Parts: sequence; structure tokens; C-alpha cells
Amino acid sequence: MSDNGNDRVMRYTKGNNTGVLVAGGNSRGNDTNQLNYPMGIYFESLSNSLIIANTYAHNIVRWRIGENNWTLIAGNLNASRGNSPSSFSDPLDLTVDPMGNLYVADRSNRRVQSFSAGQTEGRTIAGITGVQGSNSNLLNGPCGIIFDSQLNLYVVDTVGNRVQKFLRY
Repeated sequence: MSDNGNDRVMRYTKGNNTGVLVAGGNSRGNDTNQLNYPMGIYFESLSNSLIIANTYAHNIVRWRIGENNWTLIAGNLNASRGNSPSSFSDPLDLTVDPMGNLYVADRSNRRVQSFSAGQTEGRTIAGITGVQGSNSNLLNGPCGIIFDSQLNLYVVDTVGNRVQKFLRY
């Protein structure tokens, strides 16, 4: 569970209301042993790690279970926001497809970025960077993303008050 107000990720087991710290917990910050308002998380079983949307650090990080720090997957190491193909402005959610490609809901840039497995430069697959609107090709605050079984992408567009479906491409 993302405990963004406490800048950490916790694990809870069924029937137990006491959690276990999994990532962060060293106060808010941008050092590799800290998180800065973590939101979306994805458990990657092959590497036994969490991929975390480190929202206010404007990056996506990997935190291996049992380790005390993260490594950068995408975005800026110095926690600066941006709108280039390799940077973010308030990434809120992420998911990974069966091929290992990363998808990020980049809220303030009003887009969804796709990163091929192992790549640090993304491409916009939904929305237009920095352009808000309610047309079918625009987003206005994407905050959640998920695939269905046919790999169609669903985007929760908070400010736009809708869920948008993008067909597999």
C-alpha cells in the first residue's frame, strides 16, 4: 500500500492491521533511501521488487524487497520536473505489460508515456504533452491506468471526469 502522506510503502497481511515497512520511511526526500509522495506501485515478481511512481520526485524507481534504497528506472535523478520524453511532472500511476514495457500516467504533463523494456526515453501514447482538453485524444489529469485482457489501455482522467479507453496499438 502506498502511504504517500508518510512517504513509504507498507505491506499488510490478511487479518492483521499492523503493517510492515517495505520501502521508504526515512522522511520525505529525494535521496535514494527516501520516497517523495509515492503513489502508484507495481510488484515485479521476477526481480522481487516494487516499481514506484515517486510523484513529487518526478521519477519512477525500483525498490527491491529487503533493500534500503531505490534505483532510477525513468525520470530525473535530481527530482526536477520536465516534459521531455525522458522526464515527468507528477507521475501518479504506472503499470507493466506482459512484455515488460512500462506505462506511466504523467498527470501534470497530461499524457501517458510508454517505455520499452530497459529504455529511459518514453513516447507519448495517450494525450498530448501539456495540452488539456476533453477531446478523445486529449487528457486532463491522468491519474490511473490499467490494461484489460486484450491489452486495451484504460486511463482514469480525473479532471476530465471520465475513464478513457485506448485500443491496443
